[in-house]
Amino acid sequence: MANKKYRGKLRKLIFNDKYLIVVSLFLAVVVWTVTSVNIGDEEEKTIQLKYNIKSAEEASDEVNMQYFYPQDTVELTVKISGKKYVLGQVDENNLKVKLDTGNASQVGSTRVPIIVSNNSSLDFSVKKVEPSSIKAYYDFYTTKTFDLNIEYDENNVAEGYVFGTPVLSEDKITVSGPNTAVKQINKASLNVDFGSKKSIKEQYKTESLIELEGITSEQNYLKVCSRTDKDTEIDRIGVTIPVLKKVTLPISVDYNDDPEGIDEGSVSIVFSVDGQEKEELEAGILDSANIKTANIGTIDFKTVDIGDNIYNLDVSKLKGITLIGGDKDLKTITANIRVSNSYAKRTISIRRSDVLVEGLKSSQKANVRNLDKYYVTVIMPNDIIASDIELELKVDVSEKSENNEYPLNIKIKNNEDSWVFGDYKAIVDIT
Repeated sequence: MANKKYRGKLRKLIFNDKYLIVVSLFLAVVVWTVTSVNIGDEEEKTIQLKYNIKSAEEASDEVNMQYFYPQDTVELTVKISGKKYVLGQVDENNLKVKLDTGNASQVGSTRVPIIVSNNSSLDFSVKKVEPSSIKAYYDFYTTKTFDLNIEYDENNVAEGYVFGTPVLSEDKITVSGPNTAVKQINKASLNVDFGSKKSIKEQYKTESLIELEGITSEQNYLKVCSRTDKDTEIDRIGVTIPVLKKVTLPISVDYNDDPEGIDEGSVSIVFSVDGQEKEELEAGILDSANIKTANIGTIDFKTVDIGDNIYNLDVSKLKGITLIGGDKDLKTITANIRVSNSYAKRTISIRRSDVLVEGLKSSQKANVRNLDKYYVTVIMPNDIIASDIELELKVDVSEKSENNEYPLNIKIKNNEDSWVFGDYKAIVDIT
């Protein structure tokens, strides 16, 4: 009976609101006291972070002076201290990293201190930073552009073939960095490595490392970029080397407005180099190219007069042809067109009304106001007289001329052995 009475009182006590409030407060005080004891002491925490050096304040107070670093980033180990409950909230976003760049006073190698500090409202302190400094070079900033020289074994090609002119993804580079290092560079080179490939017969493609020659120190501080993109660093260049078949090609030229029925016995062409006649060229061409002659240029027949006509033609960049062997260093070939005295130079009168105007819009009208010459010089066989020649005179005004002066196009309608000599113009008013 006594136990039942006790259990009843206990039940009333437990389910009493005031009692529960008192017990809850007591337990909260106990928990708070225990927690404070456990987390109130100073503790340490280590944070790993990567610092982007490129974002640092690199320039110094000196005009054009700068710090150069051998790397873009640095891995930092930062040790901090504070209350346990505070340290649990700290990460790398609560840290501020900067470089102390105010100490250098002269050109040369140095170490720049790394300073890490609390960048938040949390109560903690930075105890240690590793590494505490980074290597740097203090100097004037310099940029220089270099041509790329390519080197490779020219004999590593199959019999009967030769390497053509290499094509580079970039033919120039820019190098920037400490003046001390940049001024040491005397050449930028590419050394093509064929690896195990021998007797090559097909086009060879690779990427070659850029080598800066002449530099003896501070190379790690240099930045190498393409000439067209000076923000992106590169260390290699794409190289394509064509493989050409060795051939011997007869020399030829093209003509503009040459007469179709010309007597080859009366008009001839002779090619020469340094006064020595030359009929063929040693050349390299692609296997797939349908090249039968070495065409070295175009001659306008309106410039061909009676007698010797000398043309010095550039052969340094022939389309689809690479000169090789004894002709490798040829720059020009002389072409001499000889017109015999079986031809004569005669003049034919022309009038403004003879000119046909082409290229007009439907709403336009044209008036040939003037001609720069009222005659045309024609070179023709001796047995032809000027009155036998019929001329066709046209002027194209589809492209507007500022002074209303247009080239006069003249053709011989009835004789295939003759040609027009010289240039002619017409002044045409368009309304």
